[in-house]
Parts: sequence; structure tokens; C-alpha cells
Amino acid sequence: MTQYFKVERTSDNIQILRMGAPDKPVTVLGEPLLRELNDILDDLKDSKDVKGLVIISAKKDFALGADINEFAHFKSLEEARAGSQQMQGIFGKLDALPFTTVAAIDGQALGGGLELALACDIRVISENATLALPEIQLGLLPGAGGTQRLPRLIGLASGLDMILTGKRITGKRAVKMGLADAAVHPKILEDVALDFVRKGKKPAKKAAFSTKTIGKNLMHFATEANPFGRAIVEKKAREEIDKNTKGFYPAAYKALEAVFAAFDRKMEKGLELESKLFAELAFTRESKSLIHLFHATTAAKRNPYAEAGKKKFADATPDTVGVIGSGFMGAGIATVLADKNVRVMLSDPNKDSTKRAMAGAYKYFMKKVKKGRLKPFELSVKMAHMSPGQNLQGFKVADIVIEAVFEDLGLKQEILAQAESKAHENQVFASNTSALPIGRIAAKAKHPERVLGMHFFSPVEKMPLLEIVVTDKTADWAADRAFRVGLKMGKQIIVVKDSPGFYTTRALAFFLAEASLLLEEGSNIEEIDTALTDFGFPVGPITLMDEVGIDVGIHVLDEMNTSFPERVKLPNGLGVIQQSGRLGRKNGKGFFTYEQGKKVGPDESIYELMGDDKRTYKFVPAEDIQDRCVFIFINETIRCLEEGVLNHAYDGDIGAVFGLGFPPFLGGPLKYVDHLGSKNVLNKMKSLEEKFGPRFTPAKTLRDLAEKDGKFFPEEP
Repeated sequence: MTQYFKVERTSDNIQILRMGAPDKPVTVLGEPLLRELNDILDDLKDSKDVKGLVIISAKKDFALGADINEFAHFKSLEEARAGSQQMQGIFGKLDALPFTTVAAIDGQALGGGLELALACDIRVISENATLALPEIQLGLLPGAGGTQRLPRLIGLASGLDMILTGKRITGKRAVKMGLADAAVHPKILEDVALDFVRKGKKPAKKAAFSTKTIGKNLMHFATEANPFGRAIVEKKAREEIDKNTKGFYPAAYKALEAVFAAFDRKMEKGLELESKLFAELAFTRESKSLIHLFHATTAAKRNPYAEAGKKKFADATPDTVGVIGSGFMGAGIATVLADKNVRVMLSDPNKDSTKRAMAGAYKYFMKKVKKGRLKPFELSVKMAHMSPGQNLQGFKVADIVIEAVFEDLGLKQEILAQAESKAHENQVFASNTSALPIGRIAAKAKHPERVLGMHFFSPVEKMPLLEIVVTDKTADWAADRAFRVGLKMGKQIIVVKDSPGFYTTRALAFFLAEASLLLEEGSNIEEIDTALTDFGFPVGPITLMDEVGIDVGIHVLDEMNTSFPERVKLPNGLGVIQQSGRLGRKNGKGFFTYEQGKKVGPDESIYELMGDDKRTYKFVPAEDIQDRCVFIFINETIRCLEEGVLNHAYDGDIGAVFGLGFPPFLGGPLKYVDHLGSKNVLNKMKSLEEKFGPRFTPAKTLRDLAEKDGKFFPEEP
């Protein structure tokens, strides 16, 4: 009796395995499924009458890879290596079957799912199928033969590109690169797979470089097909890894080793090395952090207000959105909505601003066309989803109205009043504010239950985070509307309680304030920024001040200082810097100098404005700079969790990583506490409190956690 495979036999003795447990929506390659597959393959290898094999999914996706939860049970390197070797052994049995084997792939074949398909002779895919080895994004490498079979099948360059990036390959492109043998309509997928078996096509395995291939491609012969050429390819790949990862992600280097060290050796040697390196990665802090973020983002996709929305709207997703304000943020919001085929009305009294927004959207879609990600006619379809105007004419039909104007309370309240005067009874009003409490914006609203915050991050087209802010009066059905729109836009969503700065702006303000204090005390701009980028942030805090705008940064810091005067200490020089007309990158004058919009270097004259003319250079070790900026950030995240601003510890890590640039390989501020140990973090905070005062006073939750040597995520290794 099989649970995970339905076994069928055609009249001409072709075996069909339909993969997928009946009670599960998707297929993952967990230990029970693999054990069952192993038994089936043992029976097949001894069968005298089977003419071929087709493996196809009974679900919409072929297979989504190994069961990540099983990784948490590895207690030693030996166990992790054995887990890899078990999958390798099973797929090796599939590889060795004496008849033609075909993987018929619809939907997604990811990680172990693709490695299973690679062990087959032939891969037939649907036109919309997606193939990828995304293990690198979990701090791992493919551990079931992927580092060996993929490069041998499609070549080193293409194989490395997929393995080192987790890139997804679809449809005809997979056929073109040799990853699939045919891409067909889903309705004929199984029939075509059976035809391949009947034709008896069985390409020679592990023979990627025939004389015929070399004759056709001299460039390939000069690189991949000889040791000297491969050495050059490896060197360039390593340089690219150095550039892109800055040494923070060991998985990329070990994946490179797995591919090159065994590429021209027997498959058995390659698999042996692969399992060894997989096991080593499974116990790294980086892998544990990235797997943690995978669990966090998976949990964050669950809409906590779904039932309220379903009850009121029968589970419908909003399809019409109004955006007020066509500046940088409003234009970005409208563009992403149109890209996801949502009808969006864009309103701004400044006609030139709206023209720039539409031109920006066209440029965005044209880039997709040039990259082949959008067909030319689809560009016009996307643009047709956007309706520009200079007033709120037509906004009555919108399911949600998103306001994205300047951070001015009076202006936002005025726009809310205008929107309410034209709104239908189920229209939601969302403010894209980064710091102003939603309760204050909604103070004069006729229907405060329909008002909330949707805090997007700049640039909206690239930044993945959306922070939804709800007040005590916000209706659950209204929050559901916002959550569904965020999911439609493809955002990582956290829901937070209304408060000054919400979560992200509040934590960032403490981070930037501390960096500014270091600057006032005598540290150099480069030293501060370099210390934090060496820690793992994508940009330093001083650079970030220039990027967001010095005026915006000071506005936020002032708001936080007003709300938390005992803990937010501001340097004296920031006001003087603003008065000098420095706005940062947007006017080419800030902490850095700019030429034609490009950052050149620090503006040395900035030091004269800091510290009431008393500032003198003082060297501060990079570790001390990191401690002050990072631990005050962590402490404020813990306070937000403690006060209920954050609903779950996961949200703190998602917001910090996807919105504020906290290093993903550390898992986020709260996972980082678990890595370091809560007692150690508490001791560090106490030490900083002794040196610098009450702004470093440890949060009560941290003290309580350290008392029992606890973790924020005790269920994770």
C-alpha cells in the first residue's frame, strides 16, 4: 500500500508514478516519501516486463524540494551527511534503471524536486513550469546530486549560474539550455512524456562534452572542456562571489568547490564531496539564519484578518486602488500595482508630477521588455491599468485609497477628509506615512475604523517590505483589504500596532541617532559606514541619511526624540547641517559630495558643523561602533515586541531584514540574540548602559529572557 505514490501501468507496460500525498496541498521530499520511492525503485530494477517509467505529480507542482523541517533534527555532521547520502542513493537508483525514465513536470520543480528530475533520462515540462535549485538561499548547496548532475547536463557556466543564484528557469528557456527536452501545453504533458518513453530516447548520461559538441562550440572547448579553461571560469566565478557576497555567505564558496573539484572525476567522487560540504553548511550560523527567515516569511504570508474579510467580501481581493500623490513613493506604488494587473487611479494636482510618474512606469515596464520578462504588447496592457488625473474624480469605485504625500499631519488629514467625502461605505483609506501615528491622522475622520497605514519602502519597485499599521479602531475587514493588496503586490508583510514610528522607523531612528552621535564625538564618516558594512549592512548609516534625505531623517529623529526623550539622544550638529541647505543625494549636497548624481566621497566641511565647533577627531574601534549601533537597534526591537507594537518575534526579524537592511545571514535582530545567547546580550547592554547612559538600559523582556537563558525562537536550533 503506497501513500505518496499512485502506481499505474499502461497497456504497453510503461510504469507511471503519480507523486503526492492525498492529504497535502504540495509535495515535499520528506523521509517517508523518499522511503516509499526507494522501495518502488528496488522493485523496478528487478522487473523484467517494465518498458519505461514516467514520474508525474498528482498536485499542481511537481515537488517543492526537501522537507526543511527535517534539517532541524540533524544532531551532528554525520547525520546531516547521511541525510544527503540517503537522497543521493535513492536518486542514484533512479539514474541506474535499465529502461528510459521521464520526469513530466508541471508547476514548480525546486531543489530536491529538480534533483529528482535530473536523475531521470528525460525531462518534459509544461510551458509554465519553473525549475530551480534555490538551496543557496537557505545557506546550503544542493545535496542530492544537483551540484554534479546539473553542470554535467547543461555545462559549467549555466549550471553555476543556477546553483549560485537559485535562479528560476521557465518553459522554452529550459529547453534551449538543455535542462528540459520539451516544453508543451499542460494538457498534453503526460502524453508527450509517454511518447518519449515509447521512442526509447535515452541520452548518454554524464557525457556532457562529446566530440560533436566541441566541434560546434570552440568557445566551450577553450573553457569548460579543458582544465586550463575551467580554471579561468572558476577564478571568475570566485571573483563574482567575492563581489556579491563579500564573504558573508559560505555556501557560495562550498558550492563552487563541489562543482569544480569533482567536475571531471567519477560521479561517485563528486557525490561524496557534495554530501560532505552539505553537512558542513547545515551547521553554519548563516544557514540556520536563512532557514529561520524562510520560516518567518512563510508564517508572514498567513493573513490574520482573512476570516473577517471573507465574511464581509466573500474572500475577494481588491481590484481597484486609488493613489493620491504622484511623487517618488506614489508613483512607485502605482507602478507595482499596475504590474500586478490591479486597476489604479493616480491623482496629483501637479500635472508635471503625474507625467513624470507615468513616464517612470513606462521606463520600468520597458526594462522588463528588453530583458524578455514582458512581451511588447503586455507593456501597453500594464500602462492601461494606470489612470492619471488631477483630482479624485472616479475614486469612489476604489476598494482602497492610498495616500502618499509629504509627511505633514495637516495635509494628510485634509486629504483624508476629501477622500471620505467621495468614498463608498467599504472603502479603506491607507496612509503611506513613515512616522506619523495613524491615530493622529484619523483623529478627525468620519470613519476611523476604515483608516490604517500602509508603510512602503523606497524604491517601492525593489524594496520587498510592507508595514501595515492598525489602530485600536481599525476594523479587521479593513486590515484584510490592505493585507490582500500587499500580497497581490508581492510584498513581505508585517502588521504592527499604531505608535510613534511604528516598528521600522522607530528602530531605524535609534540606529541613525547613535551613528550621528559617533560622528559628533569625533569618528569619521568612512569609519562609521565601513564598520557597519563590515558587520553586514548593505550601506552605512551616514550614507543612508543622505539617501533618505537629511531633512526627512531629521524630521523622523525629532519625532522619535519627542516620543522617547529619555532614550533618543540627538547630536547638536544635525540642525546646523540642515540649515546649511544640505538635503543629501537629492540636492547633491549632504554628508557626501556628488558629481552628476554619483557619490564621490565624504564632505570634509561637514565636520566643522558638528559638535558646536568643539569636535576633534577621535578614533573609535570598528567593534565599538558596531556594538553601539547594532545593540541599540536590537534593544529597541525587543521593546517593540514587549509593548505589543510587534505581534510576533518573526515580524521583528522580517521588518529589520527586508526593510532596514539588517544582515540576512544573522537572521534578524532577534535571531541574532539567540545566536549570541540572551545572557551575553544582556551583559553587553549593561556594559553600554554604564558607559553611555539610559538609552542603553536593557528592555525588560531581554532581562527576563536572560534570567532563564531563554531564546526568542526556542523551537529552532
